[in-house]
Amino acid sequence: MTETEWINYLRKFLFQREQVLATHNEDCAVIKYDDHYLLLTTDALVDKVHFRLEYTDYYSLGCKLASTNLSDIAAMGGEPRWALFSLGSPQPLEPSWLDPLMEGLVTTLENFGARLVGGDTVRSELLFLNLTLIGETDKPLLRKGAKPGDYIFVSKELGKSSAFLRYIKEFPMEEIPTPVIEAHLRPTPEIKLGKAIRYIANSAIDISDGLLLDLYRLCWASGVSAELDISCIPISPYATLEEALSGGEDYALLFTIPEERIEELYNISSNLNLNFYYIGKITKNNHKIFLIKDKGERVELSPQGFDHFISLPQP
Repeated sequence: MTETEWINYLRKFLFQREQVLATHNEDCAVIKYDDHYLLLTTDALVDKVHFRLEYTDYYSLGCKLASTNLSDIAAMGGEPRWALFSLGSPQPLEPSWLDPLMEGLVTTLENFGARLVGGDTVRSELLFLNLTLIGETDKPLLRKGAKPGDYIFVSKELGKSSAFLRYIKEFPMEEIPTPVIEAHLRPTPEIKLGKAIRYIANSAIDISDGLLLDLYRLCWASGVSAELDISCIPISPYATLEEALSGGEDYALLFTIPEERIEELYNISSNLNLNFYYIGKITKNNHKIFLIKDKGERVELSPQGFDHFISLPQP
C-alpha cells in the first residue's frame, strides 16, 4: 500500500457524521463545535526516516516537530491552541538532550500561540517523536474547493529543504549555506498567511511531500486539473528544478485564488509583508498536472514526491 492508498483504506474506519466536516484527505480533521471549528492534526518524526542525529541537534528537532504540525493548522486557516507530545526513546531520558528538545518544541509552539498540555513516553528501538495539535477557526480552508480558472500560488521559494539532503552527502555542515540548513532543520509555518487568506482562497494545502504530489492531492480533492508555468516556479537559488517540484518539507502554503480576489491577495501581502508566487492555473478535467514549458509545450507530469512507503529514508 502507498501512503495515499493507506489513507483511502483508513477512510472506512473513520467516524463521519454531520458535525465532522473532514476526516481524511485534508491537512486536519475538522469538527464543527458551536459557532466555530476544531482542527486536529498529528505528525511524527522518526530517526533515520525524517532526520538523523548525525546532523540534527535536539533543539532543532523540537522546532521541526512543532512546525510540521503548525503547518497543517496554517493550511486550514487556523489558530493553533493545544498540543500533546509523545516520545519513544532507545536511550535513557536525560536532561542533557531532553532540555534542548523540549525547549525547541515549546518555544516554537508558543511563538505561534499554542501551548503544550500533556503527552506520553515509551521505550522504543528508534527515537521517535509525535505531536498532536488542536487549533480552531471560524472558516476552515479545505483542499477541496479549487475551481477552473483559479490562480495557483505558493508562499515560498521551493526546494531548499530537499537541497539540504543533497548538500549533506557532499559537504560538512559548516560548508552548507545557512538558509539551506534552516529550511530543513527549522522550517517556518505560514500561520499568518493561512489565517489571512481563509476568506478569499478557494482551497489550500501545505507542501510537505513536494509541490507536484501535494498539488495532485488538492486537485484530486477538488476534481480538477492544474497547469504550471515553468518560468514561474520559484526555485530556491540553492535548489534544482526537480527539488522544487518534487522535494519535500518546504512547508510552504499552496493555495488557489479566484481572479476577482487577486487584488485582495496583494493587499494581504502588502499589509503583512508576506511574499507569495504565482505558478499557474486550475483547469477542468480530473487529477492531471501539466507543465507549460518556455515555448508553450504542454507536458503532463506524474505526481512525484515523498511517500513513506515508497521513498528512501534520509541519507
